[in-house]
Amino acid sequence: MKGDSGSIGIGAMIVFIALILVAAVASTVIIKSVENLQQKGEDTSNDTRLALSKKAILTSAYILGDSDCEAELFQHSGFGGWSATYPVGSYAGNDFLDPDNDGVNEAVSDDATTIKIDAGCEVILYDEDDFSGWSARLSGGDHSLASINANSLPKNCGGGGCNDQISSLKVLGFEMQLHWTLAAGSDEVTAGEVSWTVTCVSEPFAGYDGDTIVSSNPYGSTLLDGTNTAGLDAKIVDSEIIEHGMYVKTDIALRICYPEEGEKMQLTIHIDGGATTYYTLSFRGLGVGTNVLFVS
Repeated sequence: MKGDSGSIGIGAMIVFIALILVAAVASTVIIKSVENLQQKGEDTSNDTRLALSKKAILTSAYILGDSDCEAELFQHSGFGGWSATYPVGSYAGNDFLDPDNDGVNEAVSDDATTIKIDAGCEVILYDEDDFSGWSARLSGGDHSLASINANSLPKNCGGGGCNDQISSLKVLGFEMQLHWTLAAGSDEVTAGEVSWTVTCVSEPFAGYDGDTIVSSNPYGSTLLDGTNTAGLDAKIVDSEIIEHGMYVKTDIALRICYPEEGEKMQLTIHIDGGATTYYTLSFRGLGVGTNVLFVS
């Protein structure tokens, strides 16, 4: 009996020790989990604090109108043969043939090969004379036939190449001016930390325009009085400090997101290490000076 009692006592002690070990391990796990949750909470709190400490507020978004840029279409490779120049606008039929409306056709349908596009503009080339068929979207620069083939939808204009197939085109370039300031309680920011993006959905293309407020080529930013932060008659540069109470105007160019009347687009203003703010642009009209910032 004594042997049995001893065995039972030893067994109970083993069970007791095992329970202590399990409790110790569980306590360690719980403590570690609490520490992780606390750290995540602190990180989230820090991220929230940073976002709130650097936040831009858009006060208005004005239409400036079409960009002052052009595209020149050429007959041959090497930018030779006949040429026709197209300002911002849509060109089909007689407008494509005679873009300056002087009564003399400068272009020929299904006879062009290359194109030059000013910076600040984008061009969409079309197969048919009613903006249908294959299309090719091109940014500023000199574009050979190979460039048109590579950028066409479908590629290579369906397999046969795009040479001598252009019959209509659109030159896109639209300018706006954003007025914004820092939210109350925001820390100062350097100008190079602030960027903007406009997103759009436009068939057959969808995309976005965006840049920093400093390198929004060819425009950039000044204070509302037209000066930089030092009071000089000059554009704001990357290193300049913007503080709460300063009101900034940023001129931007939309090359991909060219608005149509009645269209809506999303604008975001982002500060590195801070907040991203979201706004809706409602193009209920396209007149110069129209404020298209949507307020619900």
